[in-house]
Amino acid sequence: MSPATTVGSGSHSAIDAALGFYYQSLYGLLAIVKATEDDATVCLERLDDVEIVLNGRSLLVQLKHSLSKKPAAVSVASVALWKTLRAWIDVLPRISVDDTRFQLVTVAPLPPGSVLAPLLDEKASRAGLLNLLEAEAQRVVDEHAAAKKNGKSPLPHVERLAGCSAYLALPYVTREKLLSRATIQPAANDINKIQRDIMNALTLFPPEQREAISQRLMEWWDLQIIYSFCAKRERFITRLEVQQQLLEMAGELASDELLADFQFEVPPDNHSPPSMIATQLQLVNCTTSEIRSAQREEWKARSQRHKWMKERADMSGRIHRYDEYLVQEWGDRHEPMVEVHQSAPEGKKRAAGLEIFRWSFSQAHQEVDPFAKNWNASYYVRGSYQVLAVEKSVGWHPDFVTLLKGSS
Repeated sequence: MSPATTVGSGSHSAIDAALGFYYQSLYGLLAIVKATEDDATVCLERLDDVEIVLNGRSLLVQLKHSLSKKPAAVSVASVALWKTLRAWIDVLPRISVDDTRFQLVTVAPLPPGSVLAPLLDEKASRAGLLNLLEAEAQRVVDEHAAAKKNGKSPLPHVERLAGCSAYLALPYVTREKLLSRATIQPAANDINKIQRDIMNALTLFPPEQREAISQRLMEWWDLQIIYSFCAKRERFITRLEVQQQLLEMAGELASDELLADFQFEVPPDNHSPPSMIATQLQLVNCTTSEIRSAQREEWKARSQRHKWMKERADMSGRIHRYDEYLVQEWGDRHEPMVEVHQSAPEGKKRAAGLEIFRWSFSQAHQEVDPFAKNWNASYYVRGSYQVLAVEKSVGWHPDFVTLLKGSS
């Protein structure tokens, strides 16, 4: 863990170290939440503060945190820079440089015109920076050696000496390759703001839910990090694990937060209802007004479904499961009716089917379990039965499967 975490101008305390480590943890979580690669994984305190693997390649991240309102700008003489270079040099024997990128993330700014500016762009030339770093490292080593020889105390550049010495010991070609793979991200958000960043990254969930979901996610993440250190789980945490947790957490919060968005809405003038609604209902002699009502409720339910699925990642699965439940409830009424009317005349079959439809429209929403605990709008059950009728998952006439064969 990087020790460069300070509170104001105070010394490195246990609180500073704890904040620094928790910052690493939250940074890792933010990285995995924002990742788009299915195979993305994150690990803490292995090869670096945070190790992010995307498409089989590693990004090793050194984090330098501070809660100071005006942290000192990063320069070629910064202790943080040379400690970072030392950490990367130490790990070189354990990695393939060609498959690894390096990044220094710091809350400190990079001043305008900084000689470190090439590190902001992966494609920028590092030739000038290589020479400047060599000159600075040589100056540090020479001044420290001279002071030591002359018995001066305290010795200068103690905190940078190891990094500078390690850098000078590297062959030039290795320095060149290392810097070509390195970048810097200055002025990063501190620990207070990174929690907000995690919340804002949950774009698949409604804004009003993101704070609650992010809090639950961070609690789960903290436990996974501890388990990873205690060998109770794999060291790397995957994006797919995080996605699964998000879906479960969203589902838990969803039950009490659904709004009936289309309760008082009507289909637009240019709406063309699916023809299967009328086809199904005409088989059981529904009235024209009943067909119009069914078409209206189908539009409401379908619009509600579309809105939920667009705004919330967990809704597709929930809607599918509830549809299966509605089909089951319908089947418990339709199947016995089919058995009773196998040999009945057509008029009685139509009348029996009409009763099943009218149950789905007038009674079902009062008898079946609601979509969510707080849900009491009738249009969703009414309209969902019409959505299912369009798909021919349900029907009203005892022989609807046979009668509608070939229809679309």
